[in-house]
Amino acid sequence: MNNQTFTQKYYIDRSKADSVKWQRARKTKSLPMWIADMDFKDDERVIEALKEFIDKGDFGYGNLPQDYYKVFIDYHLQRNHVEYKSEWIRFTKGAVDAMYQVIYALTNEDDGILITTPLYPPFKATIKESGRKLYESKMIHQDGYFTFDYKDIERKFKNGKVKMMMLCSPHNPLGRVYKQGELQELFELCLKYDVLVCADEVHGDIIMPDQQFIPALSFKKYRKNIVSIVAASKTFSLAVFSHCHVIIPNQKLMKKFISYQRHMHTGSVNVFNALPTYYNYLYGNEWLDALNNVVFENYEYFRKELSPYFEMTVLEGTYLLFLNLGDLAKEKTAYEIMLNECSILTNAGESFDPAYAGWVRINLATSLDNVKKAVRNIKKLLKD
Repeated sequence: MNNQTFTQKYYIDRSKADSVKWQRARKTKSLPMWIADMDFKDDERVIEALKEFIDKGDFGYGNLPQDYYKVFIDYHLQRNHVEYKSEWIRFTKGAVDAMYQVIYALTNEDDGILITTPLYPPFKATIKESGRKLYESKMIHQDGYFTFDYKDIERKFKNGKVKMMMLCSPHNPLGRVYKQGELQELFELCLKYDVLVCADEVHGDIIMPDQQFIPALSFKKYRKNIVSIVAASKTFSLAVFSHCHVIIPNQKLMKKFISYQRHMHTGSVNVFNALPTYYNYLYGNEWLDALNNVVFENYEYFRKELSPYFEMTVLEGTYLLFLNLGDLAKEKTAYEIMLNECSILTNAGESFDPAYAGWVRINLATSLDNVKKAVRNIKKLLKD
């Protein structure tokens, strides 16, 4: 279906709903383009399947659908060309919960964990709050395009204190979809210095039409050294359903992870929360293709209208654009300018790294009309 048809069919007016995103917008009298969820409802077949489950009224203890693992595996094989196995999969309540569990289960207190910044804030928080040592490597960037600083990463690995690297792929907020060579060079370093990779891949299906996502576990050579976090929560906007997969091919690491989950009485599956993931993996491919086209159209419009004035990331994946207000943000942060002078609610750049107070993260998973309104507000700022 074309973009206009998709928007007409699936766009939701959430302005009066109990939406975190839109409730804060009402309080601040702004257009919400911040928190990472969408303004689109799910495929009607998924909604109907959930209605049928509810109508049965059987809310007792239940198991996952018998073919749950097959559906999960087939979806990722078809979509992302990676073959998982059912015995590699464990469950958590969400991606951030998965980060905590992986850190606690597979590292020791005072171990070093490296991240590349700017980065989604919970990465840093999970490391600090779990009593591990935070190591940061600044991404190299030019004209809105960010890459790894391999020399700096290796310098930090050489001291032998870094035991894990947390990778965000595709990257939030930078919108990078890493190429095969980039990941291979990174994983070689991790293998050389015996650094475990924890790859958060929850944005792995929001991929722009000219890009291909490469899951970490598609590299067979490095599988023993990689743990992946995979969920449908961002793909199909399922934040209300807390359900996530931790994928661990290494049997030794898997035993440690299972032991931790049993000790903490976690890892059990909420079947109802799992059903939207299951149904979307069954029915959601056409919907997802159309969504990605809508996000790409929004990005292209935003870039065409504003790139002559502002630096912004090259959006390869996710629906999150990182925008640099440059000289406009000398006396105020970019977040303050966007909210108070453009009436647009965004995520503050300094929340991803203190050095990025001149940047904001903008959510493009909304209607083109909302994107056009945002562009008009920003252009008015330029005129003023």
